[in-house]
Amino acid sequence: MSREKVMSPGDEVKLIINSVNHQGEGVGKYQGMAVFVPFTVPGEEVLTKIRSVKKNFAQGELVRILSSSERRIEPRCPVFETCGGSKFQHMDYDLQLELKKQLVEDSLKRIGRITGVAVRPVIGMEIPWGYRNKAQFQVDMIDGRIKLGFFEEGSHVLVPTTDCHLLDAQVSGIASVVESLMNKFGLSVYDREKGQGLLRHVVIRKGWFTSKVMVVLITSGEKFPEAFIIARELRAKVPVVASVIRNINPKPTRQVFGRESQLLAGQSTITDHIGKYVFAISPESFFQVNPQQTEILYKKALEYAALTGEETVLDVFCGIGTISLFLAEKARRVIGYEESPQAVRDAGANAKINKVTNVEFVSGKAEDRLPRLAERGYRPDVVVVDPPRQGIDKKALQAISDMQPQRMVYISCDPGTMARDLQFLSHRGYRAIEVQPVDMFPQTSHVECVVLMSNVKNG
Repeated sequence: MSREKVMSPGDEVKLIINSVNHQGEGVGKYQGMAVFVPFTVPGEEVLTKIRSVKKNFAQGELVRILSSSERRIEPRCPVFETCGGSKFQHMDYDLQLELKKQLVEDSLKRIGRITGVAVRPVIGMEIPWGYRNKAQFQVDMIDGRIKLGFFEEGSHVLVPTTDCHLLDAQVSGIASVVESLMNKFGLSVYDREKGQGLLRHVVIRKGWFTSKVMVVLITSGEKFPEAFIIARELRAKVPVVASVIRNINPKPTRQVFGRESQLLAGQSTITDHIGKYVFAISPESFFQVNPQQTEILYKKALEYAALTGEETVLDVFCGIGTISLFLAEKARRVIGYEESPQAVRDAGANAKINKVTNVEFVSGKAEDRLPRLAERGYRPDVVVVDPPRQGIDKKALQAISDMQPQRMVYISCDPGTMARDLQFLSHRGYRAIEVQPVDMFPQTSHVECVVLMSNVKNG
C-alpha cells in the first residue's frame, strides 16, 4: 500500500499561493493540506520551509519567491517582516481591498453558514498611510538605552522603532522625543518577572482634527520624582502636547492600564471631532484609531438604522458615546450600555458638550443587563451593537433577539466572530440583509464591517 508523504518541520516544499487567511498569511496547498506562508501574494509560486505541522494545516516560512505576482510592491517599512503589524504592505492597495472583501464573504459562508447576503465592495482610503491617531509603545532596555517599539508578532521581543508608517507622523515624532527624555533622566524599565523597574508603556494619542496630543507614561508604583520635570520639558519641546499623564499599574500583568492616573501637565483630556460632534478623550477611552474612516462607518450605521425620529434605540457597547450621538440626531431616544464606568462618565460628558439631551448611558456588562431588560418586556425599535473583537456573549445575543427589535445594526472589527454571532441571530428570526466593509486598518489584514439585520418574524 502506497503511503502519502507527510510534511515534517524543516522540509522545503513548492506551493502556489491561492488566498490569504485572517492573519494575513498566504495560503497554499501541499498534498491537500493547507500551508500558511506570511509575506506572500495570491498567484505566486514560492519555496517554503515548513516550521510546524498540525492536524489540518502547516505553518511555513518564505524561503524564495519562484514566480512573483505583478501585484507585489516594495514595503515602506524597514522592519515590516519582523514587526508583523502590517502584513499587507507588500501588496498593492486595490488587491488589499479585494482580499478583505473575500475574507468577509468567506467568514459568512464558512463560519456563519450564511448565504444570500450582499457584501459591498470595501470602502478604502485615498491615502492609506499615516492614518492612526494612537500608538501604544512597548518599552525595553537595549544596549543600555531605553527603546520604544512594538513586540514581534507572537512574542515579547521588542522591535525598536518609533517610525511606524501607519502612524500620524506627528505621533511618531513625539515618540522619539519621549524616548530621548526617558534616556536623559535615566529611568528604569519595568521587569515583569522581577516586579521591579519603573517604565512599562508609553501611549500617545492625537486629536486628528484638533491636533492636540496626549502622552501617557504607564509606570509601576515605584517613586517617579522626575515625572513633573519630564512633563514640562516635553511640553516645552512639543507645544502641541496638551496633556501629559502618569498611569500607575503596579500589577505583574500584561494589562496595559492601571486604575490610578495622575495629571502631570496640561489638561486631563484632549478633544477630537467625528462629523459635527466633539468628544473629550481620556487616557483609557476607546476612540477609533482611524477618524477619517470612522465618520464613513458611522454614517453607514445611521443609514442602516433608518431612523425617522420616532424610534427608541439601544446602543450596546457604546463606549464614550460616539455612535450614540449620531443616532440621537435621528431617534426619539437612545440608551447606551457600556461595561466601563469611566467610559459611561465620558459618554455623559460628551452628550453635555454637544447639547444632546435625548440620550442616557448605563454601566454594566451586556450579558448581565440585557437579559433583565428583556425579562421586563423592554422593546426597542432598533438595536446597534459594536462589540470588541471577541464578539457578543450568547446571553446578550439571546436577550437582544428576545426584545424583538425591528432592525439590528451590527458593527464588527472581526469578520469571524461577526459571522458566528450573525448565525446565532439567524436561528432566532433575524436575517442579514447587507454588509458594508470599511477599511479602517489599511496595510493590515483587519477589516471593519457594518451589517444590517432585519426581523423576519415581524417584517
